[in-house]
Amino acid sequence: MNLNDLANLGQIVGAIGVMITLVYLAVQIRGNTKVASAQARHAISEFVLRISIFRAEHADRFAKLESSADLTDGDRQFQYWSHVQFLLRAETYFHHHNLGLMPDAHWRPYARYMTKYIQSPGFKEVWDDIGPSFSEDSARWVDGLLASPSSPRDESVQPADRSGNSENR
Repeated sequence: MNLNDLANLGQIVGAIGVMITLVYLAVQIRGNTKVASAQARHAISEFVLRISIFRAEHADRFAKLESSADLTDGDRQFQYWSHVQFLLRAETYFHHHNLGLMPDAHWRPYARYMTKYIQSPGFKEVWDDIGPSFSEDSARWVDGLLASPSSPRDESVQPADRSGNSENR
């Protein structure tokens, strides 16, 4: 075996090593994607649980807010920060879906809930106050919902397509 044969053998071994490394990385990336997706789903469940507990703990106050009764300053602050909390989570979910971390089957029911939620008393005032501080894409989505909250169009519950092109809305 001469020096040329050894060099060729080294290249073959190196190429095999690169192929094994690429296969290993592909498997790791796939696993990481599954973990990220599972974390996104867990975040949804965690949020729904927290909202359910929060609403149960403050059921009387929510009933008062929805009844259009005379509100105290504390009631108005409670309402304001409840809407802020919801909007922050909505923006997170919006981006989870856009990044492909939240399946359409989970996004659509949440977006339908959002369509109903924006009709809550005081929501529009809170959005007018803090909406400009949200990301451009999610703000455009909420603005679209507010413009036609009962629209049956699928776009009303869909963020921009995942290619990053938000002009399809």
